[in-house]
Amino acid sequence: MTLKIFCAGAVRGAMARLTPALEKESGEKLDFTFGAVGTLKKKVEAGEHADLLVLSRPALEGLEREGRVQAGSMRELGRVGVGIAVREGARAPSIATSAELTQALLAAASISYGDPAHGDSSGVHFDEVLERLGIKAQLAPRLLLAPSGIAVAELVRAGKAELGATQASVIAASPGIALAGLLPPELQRVTTYAYAIASGAASPAAARMAAFLASPDARAMLDAAGLRQSS
Repeated sequence: MTLKIFCAGAVRGAMARLTPALEKESGEKLDFTFGAVGTLKKKVEAGEHADLLVLSRPALEGLEREGRVQAGSMRELGRVGVGIAVREGARAPSIATSAELTQALLAAASISYGDPAHGDSSGVHFDEVLERLGIKAQLAPRLLLAPSGIAVAELVRAGKAELGATQASVIAASPGIALAGLLPPELQRVTTYAYAIASGAASPAAARMAAFLASPDARAMLDAAGLRQSS
């Protein structure tokens, strides 16, 4: 049997670390579908089958209210902030303050982030950051919207975007790119990711996998992938 997992792109790197242990603990092969949180949530609401859901906590809370996840099965996976990516080897601009971030964005030839229409958590936030900085209209010809944070990383790696804004965990797990820095504290939004067993999951293997994600061994791997627990 194969377990189907809908998983936010921001935690793809963490899941790659965990997959061998998860398959051992569950006794099943894992089939991941990665994407933007909003896109995956719509798949669940449309009736697509999954055994385990790894999404932002607000998305899972919404699905729980709709009866689409097993009541009481939701647990926190970790928290991550939004960062700016550059191609590996490229000069990383200073973005420690709002003024420095503004200067870096205005100087960039092209900037990619997740399309808010796809429900990408970091993209929704970064779109709001551009509005707050008052430079979205000025940057419009240079903005490249991507379907997910993973796609943002690929555009930066391929040299199609000079800068990319996405979850720091995506940047850390993507080859060929580097983290220039996190958004300044006054512009940052930390997203909490969680997991829950889908209401349609019939196999006890899904429960075994969820139990392992709460174990100290899994916690160590999640921390290493940049997903920190709430203090």
